[in-house]
Amino acid sequence: MMQTSIGYRRIIQLALPIILGGVAQTVIMATDAFFMARVDEVSLAAVGLAGLFFSSVYVFGLGFSIGVQILIARRDGEKKLSAIGEIFDNSLLILLSMSLILWLGLELAGPFILKRLVSSGAVYEASVTYLSSRSWGITFALISLAFRALFIGVSQSAVITWSTFAMAGANAFLNYALIFGEFGFDEMGIRGAGIASSLSELVAIIWFLAHAFFNGAPAKYGLFRWKGINRAEVSRVFSISAPVMFQYVLSHAGWFLFFIIIEQNGERALAISVIIRMIYMFQMVPFWGLSSATNTLVSYVIGEGRSDEVFPLLRKIMTLSVLSALPFVLMNVAFPTTILGLAVEDKSSTLLIEAVPTLFVISGALMLFGVASTIFSGVTGSGNTRTALAIETITIALYLIIAWVLGVTLHLDVHLIWLTEPAYFLLMALFAWLYLRSGRWRNKAI
Repeated sequence: MMQTSIGYRRIIQLALPIILGGVAQTVIMATDAFFMARVDEVSLAAVGLAGLFFSSVYVFGLGFSIGVQILIARRDGEKKLSAIGEIFDNSLLILLSMSLILWLGLELAGPFILKRLVSSGAVYEASVTYLSSRSWGITFALISLAFRALFIGVSQSAVITWSTFAMAGANAFLNYALIFGEFGFDEMGIRGAGIASSLSELVAIIWFLAHAFFNGAPAKYGLFRWKGINRAEVSRVFSISAPVMFQYVLSHAGWFLFFIIIEQNGERALAISVIIRMIYMFQMVPFWGLSSATNTLVSYVIGEGRSDEVFPLLRKIMTLSVLSALPFVLMNVAFPTTILGLAVEDKSSTLLIEAVPTLFVISGALMLFGVASTIFSGVTGSGNTRTALAIETITIALYLIIAWVLGVTLHLDVHLIWLTEPAYFLLMALFAWLYLRSGRWRNKAI
């Protein structure tokens, strides 16, 4: 059996900075939820729900940037460095235009949609307040995505670590100052959380720009030449990115609807789920980093004409994913109240105690997620993004059917509704593996 020339060290070198820093929206949402947990349960539930709604819009840009990343990695593998700048410049303009449209959508349609989905009036009012101060940050968030796609695509992912550290530090400081009225600021409550998160996105952009110019990226890759829209390049980017965009939108919309199903079971069930989601998203960080590395490395080796190395590469990344999951699973099972206590100020609250069974459920889901995300990223990294979209569509449909039956039809306890998560990953892994085994991805040109 042929062994891939890309070893564990190369995978870790690329994935580790992404793992440490490439989760901007997760860091922002978790920080907002952390501070809102110190206010009240309604604010905590609202920031979780409105944050998910924001993410469901943000993923239009995220999906597009993943396609850009795949193309840049392919050109890097082909040693066509000047083409990278043209891809980046066109993509940056597209993401900027997209952000303005999405901002208008959040402002105009957000309250209308939330009104028809949220049953609690208090949660709805707080959600709209947060969203109104968070929506304009979508522009900064999408510009950051263009830089993320560039640096991950050319395997310079370390900058993402530092940009996210800077952003997270700014977000934590501004959250504390604006929510509680410290350091001379007015006390804004949940509105302050939205403003803090939006401003922190700008910090990440400043860091990316400083790194690019300091390290000579504009000259090396031909960045910021602004030769005008290259229709052929834009068409190529969209042919890869559009299915990923819809895949991400579908995935996050499914996640949002899952929380709407949870909300139908009461504010306590939603508050538990927001806390669990905060922990769950942090513990998923290694898998997102490895998944992003998988997209880049699979596209890179195919660009170098080494398609036979894809399966050995995926097996190595799956091994790293499982090993990454084990510490979290062991901590969750051995010290559940301690882990949950990181997100709940009152360590003796019934909210914490009632969340323990759900923590056990997501511990099992983590192991499956590590495997499923790697196999699925093998499909997207090969450039077969339409097939990835089809797999996601089928899996999400089954996911929501299961959640609806457990949560709305049977009205089961919240931890039993969360059993939908491991079922989702099992189905995703199965469908993606069957496609990769078919070999129909091997001759895909992008």
